[in-house]
Amino acid sequence: MADSKICVQTVFDGNLPTKVPLDIGGINNSTMHWKVEKKLCEALGFPFTESSIIALDQQVVVPDERILEYFGADTRTIYIRESGPWKEGKDGLFYDQWRIGRVFDGQYYTMKAHPLRVDNPRQALSLFEWPDPRSEYRVAGLEERISSYAGRYALVLEGLREVSFGLPSWIRGVADFYMDLVSDPVFSHEFLDRVLEWNLDVFRFVMDRIGGSIDVVKFADDLGTQESLLISPDTYREFIKPRHARYVEEIKKYGCRVLLHSCGAVRPLIEDFIEIGIDALNPVQVSAAGMDPGELKEEFGSRIVFWGGGIDTQAVLPSASPALVREEVGRNMEVFKKGGRYIFAQVHNIQPDVPVENVIAMYEAYREHSLY
Repeated sequence: MADSKICVQTVFDGNLPTKVPLDIGGINNSTMHWKVEKKLCEALGFPFTESSIIALDQQVVVPDERILEYFGADTRTIYIRESGPWKEGKDGLFYDQWRIGRVFDGQYYTMKAHPLRVDNPRQALSLFEWPDPRSEYRVAGLEERISSYAGRYALVLEGLREVSFGLPSWIRGVADFYMDLVSDPVFSHEFLDRVLEWNLDVFRFVMDRIGGSIDVVKFADDLGTQESLLISPDTYREFIKPRHARYVEEIKKYGCRVLLHSCGAVRPLIEDFIEIGIDALNPVQVSAAGMDPGELKEEFGSRIVFWGGGIDTQAVLPSASPALVREEVGRNMEVFKKGGRYIFAQVHNIQPDVPVENVIAMYEAYREHSLY
């Protein structure tokens, strides 16, 4: 078994590896916009042809293998697709597998149309045509990709998206979904159960095909803002936590570790995440309220893996000098790496406004502080 795979497994086992594992694009929240990948290839002297983009809305890449090898990344993404390619409608919107419509602004795709944003959502739900959970398009080419890695890296299943909070809000419309949680809890439970059933069908289909090769399964639900939770802890515990717990239970039947991505000030829920069996938390948004690295490490660091938190991507990475980038990476790493249970990544995807010099400085600083 290769060193990278062992390194990541050691972290999840709660033991000290020889170095902090490095994640570059193992998930679609630790990667980069295609424009960054292009600049990085040019800076490193790699001829650039085209990017591999699966997360179309964010325009982020499955990173070029040459970049991953150059910096020594320990993870590789195994990224499932939707049931089919997006389709452009006569209204100029681009529609995904759920018929959520998006407009392209030249850099990102933004949601504009939601199929259950109607006056009678219960009736619309009964008539809703769910995407084919067993579409072969989802897994096309993944067995070959897995084979090409030859067991050298920790493989992360990506593409399940936001399974219990984000997806239903995208289908229903964010404001309507939030109001439903208060004004029509019966419908909300029915809707969330349908979403859960569909997600489990997709997951089982994928894992029955490639599950024996997957080390970590990542799913997401963004539950925080910069200052607080999006919903109260009680609302999370009534509506979302039971579905998260069921999803975690299913993942662990396949012997995989569970990584939850949840942005923002989620500290009040970390105990809940641990309780239901979440093994790792990303992105560890260190600029959000209550997300101080030292406090997080002291309170939770022996019970959950922190995956991310290496450097703030909102203010520091795009705007600071390379020297200050190195300083923040070093400071955060020395806190998070203590005692193990840490995987390095920047807080979120690297956006087009980040100077390539800062990207290189970040990964060089990681290397300087990575050894135990």
